[in-house]
Amino acid sequence: MPGSQVGIGLSGAGGRYFSLSALYLFIYYGFGAFSPLITQYYNSISLTGTQIGLISAVAPVVSIIAQPMWGLFCDRFQIRKTVLILTLVVSGLVGLFFIGTSAFAFVFLLYLILSFFQSAIIPVSDSLALGYAKKNGLQFGDIRLWGAVGFALAALVTGLLVEKLGPSVLFYSYCFALLIAVLLVLRVPDESQETPRFRVGMLTGMRDLLRMPRYLLFLLASFCVLGAVNANNIWFSLFYQEIGGTVAGVGLAFLLFAGSEAPFMKLAGMIVRRWGLELTLLLAAVFGAARWLWYSSAPSTTLVIAMFFVQGISVGFYLATSAQFVRENTPASLQVTALAIFFSVGGGLGTMLCNLAAGWIKDSYSTLGIYLFFGIITVIGIIPLVMIKFGPWKQRSFDEDAEVTQ
Repeated sequence: MPGSQVGIGLSGAGGRYFSLSALYLFIYYGFGAFSPLITQYYNSISLTGTQIGLISAVAPVVSIIAQPMWGLFCDRFQIRKTVLILTLVVSGLVGLFFIGTSAFAFVFLLYLILSFFQSAIIPVSDSLALGYAKKNGLQFGDIRLWGAVGFALAALVTGLLVEKLGPSVLFYSYCFALLIAVLLVLRVPDESQETPRFRVGMLTGMRDLLRMPRYLLFLLASFCVLGAVNANNIWFSLFYQEIGGTVAGVGLAFLLFAGSEAPFMKLAGMIVRRWGLELTLLLAAVFGAARWLWYSSAPSTTLVIAMFFVQGISVGFYLATSAQFVRENTPASLQVTALAIFFSVGGGLGTMLCNLAAGWIKDSYSTLGIYLFFGIITVIGIIPLVMIKFGPWKQRSFDEDAEVTQ
């Protein structure tokens, strides 16, 4: 009966949306258990600021090579779900090896391995979600916001557990969340079969992407903006304690900060429809720069918590719209590659620079100096965003994608 078929179709679509949302919830729950509190583990094994900076720079350095490699591999062979399952399983299991480890060299090696596999998780999952959102007329932010919810919950719950049971709890939480995510990937739709297949050489594909002015400028902006955002996840714990906070307070702060991203990711869709992607991204960067510069003035913990929603505007808006900007300004057949390069530049090169500089600044000055640096580099990142909005380069249409697939 026609009515029955419609009901089944709606049920199937609803189930796929639920699976994608839950996938983001658990992936970012794992990240929320790991990133904000890993510094507590470093402190427990007596690492110096310089050593923390070096370890924190491993992931960005690895991602510079690994993320484009994973992306090109997925685009050529159209095996996004297989790659995502593999990297989730290996990342989760490697996380457990940190437990009981105290030697700097061994921690460095483990982080190197973890970073290689973890670097594929976000660009591949974003590609799956973007494909589903485009096919079903949804905003990517409606799905991505569940990642913010997961990150916020993990930061609070794991922060409380770490204070009571010790840093090893964060590794168990990280592994558990990623393994749950594996089960959800099996139910997630993959629209890659409907995407033009990537038929050019790998280096040619990367060269073509880097010849697109709007995409290249966006990479430069994200190098600065996301570099500071990602590095903040590592250094905020020390900053918050320096201005008088506690470890449990760090968990509460991340709950409010990351939790505020979810409603603003939802709001981002409305802002984009009214004012466009470029102005939404520019607004996010301006709020981000103002936030870091304010942090460098040593505000009270009460004010930092009270102004939690600034993260929603800055980080929530940027993360909800950045992947959409990449999708709309690059060929569909190179989507995973374009996303991977974007993450390797923002989450890789930019984060590497910010973490290395932050480690040196901590040892030479203080954590307040770290946030002054974050503010300055974010201001620099605003410049290419202004050029994208007001420059001569117009958005191209990549619907046909003929020049890449022929």
